[in-house]
Amino acid sequence: MDITEKFKQFILKLQNLEDKQKKIILWTIVAVLAVAMGLFWLNITKNRLSNLGEELNKIKLPQIEMSNIDQNSTENK
Repeated sequence: MDITEKFKQFILKLQNLEDKQKKIILWTIVAVLAVAMGLFWLNITKNRLSNLGEELNKIKLPQIEMSNIDQNSTENK
């Protein structure tokens, strides 16, 4: 018996199950995939946030020269 025959028998077995059992199998598969994708997303987000901190340290802002302003003259206006 080759793999295609085994697969066909498995599909037939699934088709003959009650609707309640089919729904349980479906939602179990959905839940497992959701957890796997959630873990994958969290891992990628963690890596990107750590890279963001490194990139922010590389930014060099231009120096702005401030002229000395007499504070008394600005406060009276």
